[in-house]
Amino acid sequence: MKRGVTVAIIAVGLVSLLVGGCGDRSASTTTGSPTSNVSTTSSSPQGAPVTTTTGAPPTAAPGPYVEPAYIDPQPVDLTAIDNLTLARLSDAQKKALARQSFVAVSQDPSEGPWKFWHVYESARYQGLPVLVTTDSMLNAYHCLFDTLLQRMEETALFTQALTMTEALYAAASEQWNTATDPAIKEEARLNMAYFAVAASLLQDALAAPDVARDEVETELSSIEAASGAGGSPILGYTEDYSQYIPRGHYTRSQILERYFKTLMWYGHTAFFVNPRLPDITEEEAVSLTRRAVLISSSLTGEARQAWMAIYEPTSFLVGRADDITVDDMDSILTEVFGTAQPEPDALSDEGKIAAVREKINALPAPKILSGVVRDQGDTEDREENERSFRVMGQRYIPDSYAFQQLVWTYVGEETNKRGLPMGLDIMTVLGSDQAYRIEKEDFGQHHYKDWEEQIKKLTDEFADSDPDLWPANLYTGWLESLQQVMAFPGEDAPDFMKSRVWARKSLNAALGSWTELRHDTILYAKQSVVAEGEGGEEPASPGYVEPYPAFYAKIAQLATTLRDGLLDYELIDSEAANKLEMMIWLAETLASIAEKELVGEDLTYEEITTIVEYGHYLEMLEQFDGAGEGHTLSPNPEKSPLVADVHSDYNSMTALEEGTGYPLTLYAAFEWQGTLQLFVGASYAYYEFTVPVAERMTDEQWVQVLDSGQAPPRPAWTDEWIVEE
Repeated sequence: MKRGVTVAIIAVGLVSLLVGGCGDRSASTTTGSPTSNVSTTSSSPQGAPVTTTTGAPPTAAPGPYVEPAYIDPQPVDLTAIDNLTLARLSDAQKKALARQSFVAVSQDPSEGPWKFWHVYESARYQGLPVLVTTDSMLNAYHCLFDTLLQRMEETALFTQALTMTEALYAAASEQWNTATDPAIKEEARLNMAYFAVAASLLQDALAAPDVARDEVETELSSIEAASGAGGSPILGYTEDYSQYIPRGHYTRSQILERYFKTLMWYGHTAFFVNPRLPDITEEEAVSLTRRAVLISSSLTGEARQAWMAIYEPTSFLVGRADDITVDDMDSILTEVFGTAQPEPDALSDEGKIAAVREKINALPAPKILSGVVRDQGDTEDREENERSFRVMGQRYIPDSYAFQQLVWTYVGEETNKRGLPMGLDIMTVLGSDQAYRIEKEDFGQHHYKDWEEQIKKLTDEFADSDPDLWPANLYTGWLESLQQVMAFPGEDAPDFMKSRVWARKSLNAALGSWTELRHDTILYAKQSVVAEGEGGEEPASPGYVEPYPAFYAKIAQLATTLRDGLLDYELIDSEAANKLEMMIWLAETLASIAEKELVGEDLTYEEITTIVEYGHYLEMLEQFDGAGEGHTLSPNPEKSPLVADVHSDYNSMTALEEGTGYPLTLYAAFEWQGTLQLFVGASYAYYEFTVPVAERMTDEQWVQVLDSGQAPPRPAWTDEWIVEE
């Protein structure tokens, strides 16, 4: 389904304030003269009033972070840089470089670079030494992760989804035929309709029995329109149909689009066990519970095997479901009925259904709300009333949990609700002192009631590594790598990397990579709601690796775990395994180089060659044989920008979007091995903005916006080191 892009919406909501904190493009919320002390009202990123006092940054209770011993920005004498003339920098860019020893440059999208490896190959042809950035390795890991996930979905998981759906539809049909109790028979019929929707989505054609055709056709029409919240004739409550807009890498082929819609149907729709105002009554909750029992009791044999073939590998990648699963239901049904597969008419026993509901309600409540949740004003009971069984429930992820805990009703008050979180929230609870500082000083988030307390609560929870909140999987491993990126560099790192402005460059890298993580896992993650050849002139230095050895080691560990897991699940071919071997080797080599740089040890010939050829290795990691439809890494194989919606606010009916643009060219000047040299690397361009929920963006639409020059401004706090061409 293709949609036009209404660019005007990008200028409202969150974007209008991301331009400059609370209303301007300065790095502070202060207004007026330096000596004024007049109270003014401006807007927060969510549009709620925030009162600040001019003449000084806003103050608040002490937070959880103490800044490291940052040093002042390190100026550099441009006339002393041996190779400065090789770089085409404007006067404004040179001024920024002279002020702090580094500058990031954005260029006209029509001129490139379009991918990260282009930056490095271009530098090699210009004869400039490269700066291997954490940004570029994070992007390389994303590219590989995303491609491997696409390949396993197209070649294996789609088929399993079809097998599971056919088996569950057949089971529902059998239950409809055998049930004699009228209520149970009707619920079996609705379950037939439920699985007929999935079968129709997978086959891209109507596959419905006459007894359920009307409901299926209506449901499919709503899914195809994807226009927002509407009543579901099969489920009986309000569903957000905008979630069915294929996005992420799922726009790459028809198979991926069909798979996306089907798994979204199985993951986003829920069989609730409790009443939920205003659209689920007590009677309807009982009915939905019985329908959940009918489905769970059908997940046996071939259906169960296919379910496991999808759920287990995706759990390895992203995490376990945040809702009641078939394993939970098996245990409860066995205890209540004496079997996990009770006969349909056995469900007419009101006492046993009440017992099933009681035992489900004794299980942990979901940590993340994902449906069209009405504001009921009761923080404590909100999640308690959301217990549900889902066929293939979306997964718990720590960042969505953090988002849930940092919006209304946990944060804010009736007259000043915090409806939308910020990407900076995630980096703050992951430990970034700069994210915390920006949120307070630029955006005044601490003026929301309980924001400070919730930030501290989440920071403490994540620091404790409670497996319920911080489970061990590749998703949380990726988040841990972002913590390494934002860490203070080692003592012997170049001085300019110890400045606050460099820390913000690292924060920007973490946000760019987190955007890619959410993009790659958009289907499974539960969203919270409210050129090879000869180079040019040989550089005086081969290059330098950004000195974060623990980060590169973490990437090597993630790639190793990914390789081993996919081998165990038999979801990887020899080509993909070889790509992961290359990634592991590259990350381990960079970790070794970074360690040697910090202690002043000489590099081996192989390590020097690795730096010089770094762009070529990045290119090789992205090139797959037969990488045709469904296997590309972006809308255009030559372009890297992407976008992902990460949170929905159903009060304002807006979705929070995170985007990456074309890679920036990062120039850094520092002395290495006796000479002052200009080094070149690649860095993320990061964006955050809002759109109406019915206009959740695809990568193709986002690239169109970027190429048309109508992109929203990047966050103002990045202006210190990012200078337009």
